[in-house]
Amino acid sequence: MKKILLTTLMLAIIMVLAADVVNTIGTRREFSPGSRTRTEVIAWEEDFESGAPGWTFVPTTTANLWHVAPVADAPSPVNAMVNQNESQTYNPNMLNYLVSPSITLPLSGAIKADFMIKGDFDDNDYPGGTATQLDYWFWDISPNNGSTWYRMSNPYNSGLPNYVFVDAPPTWSWVTESYTGIDGFISNYAGQTVKFRICFKSDSDTPIGTGIMVDNFTIFNDIFLPPPTELVGSVIDQNVELNWTAPPSGFSTETITSTNSNWTSFIADADAFAMKIQNPFAYPLQLQAVKFMLYRQNSAPIVGNPTIHVYANSGGMPGDELASVTGVSNITNMQWKSVSVTSHNIMIPASGSVFVGISNIDEGGENGQGLLAEGTSTSLDSYALFQGAWDTLGNSYTGLTNCALAGVYWVDDPFAPILTGFKVYHTLSLSTPFTQIGVITNPNTTTFSHDEPVAGQVNYYAVTGIFDNYESEQSNIFAIDLINLLYTELLMDDGVSNQNFNVGASNSFANKFVTYPGAEIYFAKLYLNAVGNSALIIRIFDDNGDGGLPGTQLLQFTAPVSSLTTGWNNIPLPEANIITENNGIFYIGVYEYASVSTFALDTNNSGRSYTKLGVAGAWTPLTTGNIMLRALVNLSNSNDDMIEVLPVANLSNYPNPFSQATEFSFEMRKTGTAGISIYNLKGQLVRTLSEGNFGKGTHTLSWDGTDNAGSRVALGVYFARLEADGKTLTRKVVRIK
Repeated sequence: MKKILLTTLMLAIIMVLAADVVNTIGTRREFSPGSRTRTEVIAWEEDFESGAPGWTFVPTTTANLWHVAPVADAPSPVNAMVNQNESQTYNPNMLNYLVSPSITLPLSGAIKADFMIKGDFDDNDYPGGTATQLDYWFWDISPNNGSTWYRMSNPYNSGLPNYVFVDAPPTWSWVTESYTGIDGFISNYAGQTVKFRICFKSDSDTPIGTGIMVDNFTIFNDIFLPPPTELVGSVIDQNVELNWTAPPSGFSTETITSTNSNWTSFIADADAFAMKIQNPFAYPLQLQAVKFMLYRQNSAPIVGNPTIHVYANSGGMPGDELASVTGVSNITNMQWKSVSVTSHNIMIPASGSVFVGISNIDEGGENGQGLLAEGTSTSLDSYALFQGAWDTLGNSYTGLTNCALAGVYWVDDPFAPILTGFKVYHTLSLSTPFTQIGVITNPNTTTFSHDEPVAGQVNYYAVTGIFDNYESEQSNIFAIDLINLLYTELLMDDGVSNQNFNVGASNSFANKFVTYPGAEIYFAKLYLNAVGNSALIIRIFDDNGDGGLPGTQLLQFTAPVSSLTTGWNNIPLPEANIITENNGIFYIGVYEYASVSTFALDTNNSGRSYTKLGVAGAWTPLTTGNIMLRALVNLSNSNDDMIEVLPVANLSNYPNPFSQATEFSFEMRKTGTAGISIYNLKGQLVRTLSEGNFGKGTHTLSWDGTDNAGSRVALGVYFARLEADGKTLTRKVVRIK
């Protein structure tokens, strides 16, 4: 079993003064206030930009050196609190205290104190020196206005080590990110008034270095801001109608874990890891979330998408799986990641337990990665899975006891922020930031109508909850494809590329399309087997050439290479709503340059594609197949007079909208195979009404609003698709109360 030691996180510890323990810098990560999670809000902050109001200085042996001064790289900027003399070093025999004003802590939540530090000091006597031969600094908290002081490594005077620090980071870094064993949490003092002090001590040796500087002293409050869930939507009257489930309000979170966060190793080679989560109460408790923490070397970003599990307790070992969440993303290196399992409604029995777990951990390649683990906690509740068998973490990895897993439950909290509303966001690409499109100030309103969705593209939506002055993380992302929902696709290929196709530089190809007169052309849809180095020259022709071949050029436009991808490309017409000529027949073609993309040919069908060599050449049928080039049209302005006889026409239904049932009517112009299928807004098949042979004439089929399983479908928008001998007609159908 592979265990990788965090050698840069191990402590170099020696005893001094019989009470203090020396702590050196561990692995530091680049960290800034803006990178902290959205739920970790700033409850109190001092950046020293206006001096140091309320701060006091307590020199005990020599003159105080603490003072506010401009520092070129100060994080705030431009000032920081500096412990230096005029020569930009520090004094021997110094014991200087910087004492904060009284600070009233938040009433609830996970409360954390932290500040940024930078320093350069050295002592020739370390390591191995005595207490009187060291230069060091330390950090204390007082719960009683300065009468009693406790080290921040032991903030409740509970027997933990009292650390002092014999070095400082050379660049600005958060204290809790720089020293192992210092997490800054002081949640047990919630609602109390406290003070802090930072002390820098030197011995009688000649000082070496510039001393220390501090900035951005901050009290963080990690409050429970659950996001909205179950965001869905539909299209009604060209608007996207969104609705979601509101998050709970008036709660805070409590965490159950057996680890002590004194990380020494990271592990990833087991099939899965798990930790027992013990219900401390004599009544059932709902498990709301699973938390884990991954580490990747060299401060590299976390890679991969692990799976989160919850298991039943089976004889003290993980048993049947109760829930799993796959593809977890947005994981930050060495920060707890919380994954909701609320919807699985997992109840931990009274005084009982379940197991939370993780699998599919990417090992990180050159920058190794894994689940953090430690070997000093006393409750041995973590397990590893190898070849289908669970065993304790200690038996699997020598020297380890528990790993970075935890369970979360909710508790009523009268001091927790209250949900006051929502914000709605929209984007056309997940690679670009979301833009806010709406604010809802009523927490009971969980719907929103977007009256300006972008037709012809996939629209993405997300919602956040507003809790007083705070904003939650985003809900799930809802995507709605307004290409296939708003337009009818004209096609003559079967969707499978059988071979590459190119007609050659300075030559052209085109596909013939037949639709209703007055239909509006919005998109050319083109399949590329490979993207070339030249733009695509797209042309649209009328059918008024000799013998109904391409004639008058109605439009020419360029699709840049940057907009193209392998597979299907929906290429919007720059002049929207081009209306086909009187007979509803048109051609879409491509004029080829050198180094153009590689197109696709469906060799199972033919008769609709044409080629032309040079400028003066004639259009001739392509007999080896149909080029995979389609058209997306809007039939809303079309009429029922077809010039060319298609196998099917006139798809309609009544009533529409409908409540209980609706009847579809369509006309077969000649005998052939046909079928009507109902799809939801996600493109999922809901109901197949009929598939088979139909004779020439008008036919009707009824839909009672049920799916293929016989269950009533939800209210909203659906699409009926009639397919006959490779031709498709689509109609929007709305079910109402």
